[in-house]
Amino acid sequence: MPTQNHRSNHVAEYRNATFLTRREMLAAAGAALAVSGCRSEPEASLEPTAKRSDVPLKIVLVGTDEDAEGIRRAWMSVDEQPLEISVLAASRTEGGEWMKKLTTAARACDVVIYPMFAVSELMQAETLVPISDDQFEAMEEELGSVLSAPRNGSARYGGQYVAMPLGARLPGLLSTREVPELTSWADYDGWVASELDGKAAEPLAAGWAAVMYLWRAVSSVPQGWLFSREDFRPTIDSDEYVDVLEQMANTVQHYKPGRLTPEEIWEGIRTGDIAGGIGFPTSEMDSDVQVTISDLPGGQRVRMMLDPFSPVVSLSSYCRQSATSKRLMNWLSAGEGSQLLRRQVSMITATRTKTTSVLATEPQADNPYEAWLIGRLGMPVTVPSLPLLAASEYYETLDDAVGRTLDGKIGPKPALAEVAEKWQAITQRVGKEKQQSAWRRAQGLRA
Repeated sequence: MPTQNHRSNHVAEYRNATFLTRREMLAAAGAALAVSGCRSEPEASLEPTAKRSDVPLKIVLVGTDEDAEGIRRAWMSVDEQPLEISVLAASRTEGGEWMKKLTTAARACDVVIYPMFAVSELMQAETLVPISDDQFEAMEEELGSVLSAPRNGSARYGGQYVAMPLGARLPGLLSTREVPELTSWADYDGWVASELDGKAAEPLAAGWAAVMYLWRAVSSVPQGWLFSREDFRPTIDSDEYVDVLEQMANTVQHYKPGRLTPEEIWEGIRTGDIAGGIGFPTSEMDSDVQVTISDLPGGQRVRMMLDPFSPVVSLSSYCRQSATSKRLMNWLSAGEGSQLLRRQVSMITATRTKTTSVLATEPQADNPYEAWLIGRLGMPVTVPSLPLLAASEYYETLDDAVGRTLDGKIGPKPALAEVAEKWQAITQRVGKEKQQSAWRRAQGLRA
């Protein structure tokens, strides 16, 4: 076992290191500790370890112009390095548009900020640089331990670290009234119908219906997840998944506000138009509005799922400023001033404990929701949230079918049978072996 001095020395070496290409690592065979990193084109030269404040760091961000501006403002308060941020407009209902552009854009930048379920596409295109276990450990020494759910669910892919988690927002039970013990989704249905008189909602607008359905399913389906282990056949049309959608459709009939976004739900909670339901804060929590936050029904079970659109940051394999890129990744993840960043960019949340010494950590939380979230993200077992090739097509197919079911246009059973058939067609088009490999990697296994 390494000694503490050896561990500390290794961390110090990593912090001062410049990422090297594989070719350069082989050329530098005399070096005792080489750090893997950016892949350069033949004519490109490595950046020196010293800071470069004259050359903008190129970032591709799947998000909004407001997100980009929030990152710039917060970064300027802690570092003089200029940022050049290219934004790919994100949409939960049209993921195919930005996903088609993402791999190309990743080849012309230093750092990529993207939804976690795009990782298979980026890794397949060889546009991301994995993070070695030693590098990840060194980051944790400096910034605090990544909580179990984002560590296992969004940082790792194919048995290695490929990204730093930036956000992992989860829905909870929100209410301005006392919440009884709700151990099942049937209990929740009764609470909405009787005690809240329908003044309730959950995220069901277009783009949100699929993930809300999956969040319900992960606490209701006892084993397996979405595809059979043996032949990668979709299992989403099986009885247990149909039961989840049927229960969901029954509860939606009680909701007076209709199918809302998380922002609309939070605003309704704040104004008193909504008394309770499912969601998360999308703005600062007002001190004069008392909102309780608690686990969803079945929330104490042993596994969970992260939102496929949870943001992560990776190093592009085509980057030119690797030392500076590492510094930015550290800061985005939990560096100095990152609490200001979380207030300015809503998709970014706490994903770590805060380091107080090498052996002691404490939760880092600014508000009651963040404190609750940190507790939930400590759950170690996660299931994949569709990180497949052509992931957006799988997601949009499910979102459309769930939405039509909730609108009364199709029954739960035929809706999910339709999803299974379309998922099979996507799999056959992409290649079954490729998808099986991506699914295995998403579960932390080497394909």
